Amino acid sequence: MNLRARPGDGRILARLPRATRLTIACQRNGPVAPGRLGPSRVWDRVSRANDTRGWVADGLLDTGPSALVAPLCNVPALGLPALPGLQAGPCAIRRLGSPLPPFRTRRSLIAAALPGARASRVAYRVPVAVTLAQTILETGGGRFTSGTNNFFGLKAQPTARPGRYAFGTRAAGCVLTKTREAERGRLVITIGAFRAYATIEESILDHGERLAVNPVYRAAFAHTQRPRRFAQIIARHYATDPRYAAKLLGLIDRYDLDDLDDID
Repeated sequence: MNLRARPGDGRILARLPRATRLTIACQRNGPVAPGRLGPSRVWDRVSRANDTRGWVADGLLDTGPSALVAPLCNVPALGLPALPGLQAGPCAIRRLGSPLPPFRTRRSLIAAALPGARASRVAYRVPVAVTLAQTILETGGGRFTSGTNNFFGLKAQPTARPGRYAFGTRAAGCVLTKTREAERGRLVITIGAFRAYATIEESILDHGERLAVNPVYRAAFAHTQRPRRFAQIIARHYATDPRYAAKLLGLIDRYDLDDLDDID
């Protein structure tokens, strides 16, 4: 394992034995490097007991598959949830609030998400079937929400100020976590900023608003009575997975989700 002067192609400061104890000061994205869990852009600023400092590819250290173990490098301290009314601020590196536990079945997830999906249909005209299919797909059947009640993988957006992110009016803040993104046909681990919500309904309504106001999804709203066509159109921009539309359609069919649009 190499200790480098900078992430990626920096000169090698030292070759570290496996048992070397390191302190991680901060983490950041950088050039792709190999790792135990696959290729990763995450790099760790570390120091040894003798105070030698440098960079090590995070994929070579046992820091876990999702949560960060240190703040972002070269940004203000992270941590506190946003105050009511704020729409931007630093992201935490730990869970905010009280995240819902994983759902035991997809049917239980559908039941929990249905009221919010119907509210989103009323407020933003998003078909219930599409909302529910995306809820299932984006959470792995209700198992993963980044510890933030985020059921759609909605990200917070970087602002002009380093370390500050915009997370909108419905989110309670944001959390930094490792995530996998498709790059040139492969999945690469990177640090992403995800919105955090107090409830599943706030997450669903934020999802509906995002679809409604983003011009790349405008064509879908000519098909609000045709959930399958709506899903095919939004899939072009929503995810990097080339099979995203097919997966949504499969879920709509498997769980008869389009029938729920007509039930009040």
